[in-house]
Amino acid sequence: MFKLILKFQNNVVDEYEFRSTPVTIGRREDNDVVIDNMAVSGHHAVIEEEEPNFYVLVDLESLNGTFINESKIFREKLFDGDDIIIGKHSLKFVDLRPESMRPQKHEEQPEERPAKEFRDTMILDTKAQQALLAKQAAEKGITPEQIAAKPKKVNLQGSITIIAGGTPQIIELTKRLTTLGKSNDADIKCSGLLVGKTAALINKRPNGYFLAYAEGLKKPEVNGESVTTQMQLQDGDEIGIGSTRMTFNLSEEFE
Repeated sequence: MFKLILKFQNNVVDEYEFRSTPVTIGRREDNDVVIDNMAVSGHHAVIEEEEPNFYVLVDLESLNGTFINESKIFREKLFDGDDIIIGKHSLKFVDLRPESMRPQKHEEQPEERPAKEFRDTMILDTKAQQALLAKQAAEKGITPEQIAAKPKKVNLQGSITIIAGGTPQIIELTKRLTTLGKSNDADIKCSGLLVGKTAALINKRPNGYFLAYAEGLKKPEVNGESVTTQMQLQDGDEIGIGSTRMTFNLSEEFE
């Protein structure tokens, strides 16, 4: 459970409260947090959960990058009070869980952390992003181009094969979010008395496919194990939702 406070030029634009993930951020209207600015990619970033109790911010290969405080990130844990910088907007991350349930951030070099007043008002334009990259590069003894370069990617392609409780077929998982449930609008129809209209979601990310529980009294299962939040899918996994059984298949290509 967390809150995001959207700011532009230190003015609060909107506030959002979330009890579950994934939470998507971007310019397109199908995001959970919509930032209407051309510096923001259509699907710019997503907040996910990671065991045991972390929220994680993932950059979705955005054009202008995603920053936490003053560091460009690809995938990074979030802590209460962190500033997410996307284009010229900022999102204050507020962890609403009891303090005993929040992970604590251990600073290796606390003296280098920017003053709170600066972090609260920091807005990044192109020059500021370049300056931050240059600073990080100097600290690590590499060039700005090296730190800005993205690692070699693996192109992943997943598919679902219905084996019971539905029409036998193979469904390619090409969408960013694939819905599974009893709804007529679900991408993959599942049957069963306690199955929700949208029982689960399969989230396609750069690093793999993740199955997340959405709603309904009957939770999805992966290899017989109940999924209460989310789980990364592996090639050959068997998924059960109500009386529908299916297998997940994964192939990969290196660039």
